[in-house]
Amino acid sequence: MARTTILLEDDLLLAVKQLASLKGTTATEIIRKALKAYLKRQRRAKVPSFTAIGSSGQSSVSERAEEILQAEAGKQEGW
Repeated sequence: MARTTILLEDDLLLAVKQLASLKGTTATEIIRKALKAYLKRQRRAKVPSFTAIGSSGQSSVSERAEEILQAEAGKQEGW
């Protein structure tokens, strides 16, 4: 594990410390969990690298993108 320094507004740091106290943990652990959750959400929101590389010739594809991806990819977490 690596040590780093972050700058937080006073009210945000106070809120983190208060939550840590209520949860019986450390401010470090609260921040670590928050960053992990944020990064997980960001990865889910990332557009696949293959998006828009071809043309299907069907005008409804953009409207049915989620349905088509789900059918092709199978049931995956977050779909």
